[in-house]
Amino acid sequence: MALKKMEIELLADKIVSNIINSGHIKINKDVSVIKSIARDVLLDDAHKEREIDIKTKELLGEFTREIENERLDSSKLFMMAKRKVAKKEGFLL
Repeated sequence: MALKKMEIELLADKIVSNIINSGHIKINKDVSVIKSIARDVLLDDAHKEREIDIKTKELLGEFTREIENERLDSSKLFMMAKRKVAKKEGFLL
């Protein structure tokens, strides 16, 4: 499931804090610039994952009757299909 905007903000802050505190990288830019870059990357990733969710739902929607008739676990089936759609899209979950 794609991260929400608030989760992305917190994660971007945590990533930058960990980079700074590690001591392995010296930051020459304003920290807010780096946080903005991290946030933008995470937002883009979340957007791509939402697109994959939509494609997966559309794909499974074509088989609704079969899924119900076979009493398949829809959440497990969704995750399996999502992995396949993501792989086809070249997206790492």
